[in-house]
Amino acid sequence: SNKGNLMLFNEIKLPVQKRSKERLEKVIETTVQILEQQGINACTIPEIATKADLPKINIYQYFPTVNHLFSIMMKRYLDELQGYMSVKSDAYIVLTTRQITHDLILKVARFYNTHKAASLLILGGPVHVDGFNLQEMVIEQIAADLRYIFSAKSHPIEFLKQDEPIYLIEMVFALMKHGFYKFGFITDEILAECLNVSDLYLSSKGHNLDQ
Repeated sequence: SNKGNLMLFNEIKLPVQKRSKERLEKVIETTVQILEQQGINACTIPEIATKADLPKINIYQYFPTVNHLFSIMMKRYLDELQGYMSVKSDAYIVLTTRQITHDLILKVARFYNTHKAASLLILGGPVHVDGFNLQEMVIEQIAADLRYIFSAKSHPIEFLKQDEPIYLIEMVFALMKHGFYKFGFITDEILAECLNVSDLYLSSKGHNLDQ
């Protein structure tokens, strides 16, 4: 497992004092603006410092490189995505497998389409090795959440292979990446393909989607 490989992420010492925390939020907000308006290549620490009206040293103190900053932002976005799973798990008990998977896929697509910076950092890249490892770890975590949701249903689903939910998420994710790469967002057509792949894959593994 790559859990030890989060080099950049582990090097970051996040601020503790209130004033420094507020400064960090300003840095992140400014980075989101630059990403959304000018793209990833315009995102340099000097540019962020200028736009945020902060001394560069204030940023370098926490983020030796812009990739360190990106990895913190990715982690936040990925945590937010994973949050969809846990928030909904009670409501999902009475739903069918198809209703659950479709609901989650729609939520994730909506998240990416309303957070362009998240799409750029996660779907558009990932921008560095750390980002890739973070993403894979989150996919494993989401898969574990999905297994839990499916096992807690009134008609529980048990997976013969533990990794089935991982494969499912990887396939849907790949389609979303393609949509972002080709169109700059997840189109309705790509979304329909995501739902289709999910249905086909789960049916092929012998799961009844209507239960």
